[in-house]
Amino acid sequence: MSDLSTQIRHFIAREIMLQDDPSVVTEKTRLIGGVMDSLGLMQFVSYLREEFDLNFDEDEIVPENFRTVTDVERLVNQKLAARAGSGRPGSG
Repeated sequence: MSDLSTQIRHFIAREIMLQDDPSVVTEKTRLIGGVMDSLGLMQFVSYLREEFDLNFDEDEIVPENFRTVTDVERLVNQKLAARAGSGRPGSG
């Protein structure tokens, strides 16, 4: 399990599910339509913006990118890679 996955799982467990044990969130836990409602999604996106210095377009904040921890990890990694390729901080 990657550090990114661990960070994501910890946030969801603590802030969205109000649980102390991050093991309640797995790579395949259903987020959208599962443990996370629309307000939780906005809280989560805000966390990702702040924690990883990322910007999200409206068309990226869709259920397909937030179904599971694996989906979120893929999106964040793509944005981090794009930012690294552009050489601009926060552009991902």
